Amino acid sequence: MRRTTTGAVVHPDGSRSARTRTLLAVGALGATVLLLGSCATGPATLAVPDPAVTARAVDCLAPQVVAALGLELDSGATSTPHPDVPAAGAVPDGFTPLGVVECVGGESLTDRAGVWDAVTVRRLEGDLDGLLEVLARPSVAQEAGTPCPAAPDGWDLWLVDAMGAAIRAALPLDACGAVQGDVAAALSGLTEIEVRHYPVHLVEPREASGPAEASRADEAGGLDEAGPVQADGVRADRAGR
Repeated sequence: MRRTTTGAVVHPDGSRSARTRTLLAVGALGATVLLLGSCATGPATLAVPDPAVTARAVDCLAPQVVAALGLELDSGATSTPHPDVPAAGAVPDGFTPLGVVECVGGESLTDRAGVWDAVTVRRLEGDLDGLLEVLARPSVAQEAGTPCPAAPDGWDLWLVDAMGAAIRAALPLDACGAVQGDVAAALSGLTEIEVRHYPVHLVEPREASGPAEASRADEAGGLDEAGPVQADGVRADRAGR
């Protein structure tokens, strides 16, 4: 009978003692439990943001929104002031949304001044329970080295109550920093009421054009009984996204 370097007892015929076999089995079980535990642990999540501050109305051309969309607002793009708006946050207690306004980038408009980057404003209505459930989820922490696709176009989402007051909703992000796919899935179940496009930045001026006089997004993003007000931008009521 001899002992191995690990302390296990080995008999002359090569067999191990019952106590040794028991210790080895317990050790293997413990390693398996640790392995399964590590596999069961999901990706790290971030804390849910603070509740959003309520604004008087939606404004998809506010400086914070345009910046969130990865765009810039030319001084000549609108004749209407667009003050700062609160940061995006969680849906506050007591706020009951009845509609959604989605502000997205990635579109372009053309007029006599040239080609403009544009903000697209979509107004949606319907049962918001599924969307609110998704918005309550935390974002996933981004990890260095995670393979990610190219960054998508910017996106900003507002929730609107019966009086027109609105909040900017914080969107849960995945490990690549993109909006989680369940948000788009929840929005697809809503009814699109109206789509409008607002020029914000002249990217390709026409050589012979004068000052831009037709592409002004006056009162862009404001909500009244008729929806967002638009001066001379392109309107596509009930158009597809």
